[in-house]
Amino acid sequence: MNYSLQNIILIALFFLGTQITFSQNGSTYGSSENDVACSITRYKNNFYIVGTTRETAKSATNFYVLQLNENGSVKNEFAFGEKHHDIGKHILVNDNGIFVLGKMWDGGFSNNDMVLIKLDFEGKQKWREYYGGSRSNLGHKFIITKDDAFVMVGLGQQTDIFGNAYLVKADQNGKIIWENDFGERYIDQGFDVIENDSGEFLIVGTLGGFYNTTSVDFLNHDADIYIIKTNAQGEKLWEKTFGGTAHDWAKEIIKAPGGGYYVCGSTQSEGEGSFDIFLMKIDEDGNELWFKTYGGADFEYGESVRLSDDNNLYILGTSASFSDNYKPDHFLIKTDLDGEVIWESIYGGEDSDYSRALVCTPDSGCAFTGWTDSGEIGKKDIAFYKISKNGNPRVMSKIQPLNDSIEQISIFPNPAINKFSILIDTKVNNNFALTLYNAQGVLVYTDSVEPNILTEYQTNFRAGLYLYIIKSNNKTVYKGKLVFQ
Repeated sequence: MNYSLQNIILIALFFLGTQITFSQNGSTYGSSENDVACSITRYKNNFYIVGTTRETAKSATNFYVLQLNENGSVKNEFAFGEKHHDIGKHILVNDNGIFVLGKMWDGGFSNNDMVLIKLDFEGKQKWREYYGGSRSNLGHKFIITKDDAFVMVGLGQQTDIFGNAYLVKADQNGKIIWENDFGERYIDQGFDVIENDSGEFLIVGTLGGFYNTTSVDFLNHDADIYIIKTNAQGEKLWEKTFGGTAHDWAKEIIKAPGGGYYVCGSTQSEGEGSFDIFLMKIDEDGNELWFKTYGGADFEYGESVRLSDDNNLYILGTSASFSDNYKPDHFLIKTDLDGEVIWESIYGGEDSDYSRALVCTPDSGCAFTGWTDSGEIGKKDIAFYKISKNGNPRVMSKIQPLNDSIEQISIFPNPAINKFSILIDTKVNNNFALTLYNAQGVLVYTDSVEPNILTEYQTNFRAGLYLYIIKSNNKTVYKGKLVFQ
């Protein structure tokens, strides 16, 4: 891809490769066209994101993999694909490499195919395997099973022209072992799959037609939450549907502490608005234990649920109910294990923001990704946010670290009013110094920074843009921009 360098602030900061800009709460990545994130995972203190990128307005979409440092700076990036449109939907990473699931037109059967691709850590493709047949197929999610195989779920049209939930198992080289599909009316999707302790699989999705976060297929007026349990060979043990007379669908399922499962998604049948996020708990047999909704008078879409290290739940979605300009924002909710809200927060810019995937972090916080129309790079940019366990954004004004001993530097809030805080997470006990320059390059502030201690600084600066530089032993280790209002 041909990415151009962008002047981020008046005192220019350049990063070779993908451009990065920092919104009030997060960072954005991409080309000058459309970039969309679909999945995120964490491996060895790095975040890996997969989605799609488009180099020009006339080119096809390609797979796009971002590898980020803990502070959100880019460590590596890979873009790859064929002549027609390709979509990267899900990513997993382990010691064996990077695995990406999605869909491709070229190279498989005679239509769109579910595809699983293995990359090494330099982005070189090791193998690529296709699943499906002569009709359209798409992969949404996959897992690595206890026997080191892959189980993938998505949409398949082999036995139904509209499409059924499609389940595939492949060996560690991507060679198919078995496949099956489930559904009964119109478009049926499998959005997520997990393996239980007995080696059985649970699939969640929709029965009756839904595809992405920004549109609903209204040909069928009543899509339902669809949950299927299979044995280890992919044979159906039971299936259940939930929902009312309107549209309802499930996007993710996770194991619950003590047994049972949490299921997250969207409902039009329950709640306050046109759509609301739901969280339900079911037992091992698929019986509903409770069902709760979150949102306001407009729409909310539920995308992801994860269990944190401190035994709470994060729920990620998109919300238009709390926007001040009727455009959707990223919506993050933290609840206890009974689904009771601890806090909820909105993140985003002036234009539309859509959330897609969530991962927990070792500090009991989380990180999430999606896309934004508010980016300064292209028409749509990939968005990345790292959030503390209290809901505060952790990724602020970052460039790639120049000192490997420093794990993270957080400067917040940004923009600031009269005061701001700095936290330097570091393995060494060096002394640090802070300097601030105004937009004309004039030094306006200096102070020391204690490592591994949250330090607050009271200021009385004029509103405007400032450059901060943090040094250790007279060597610059971080720099970025800080806005005062």
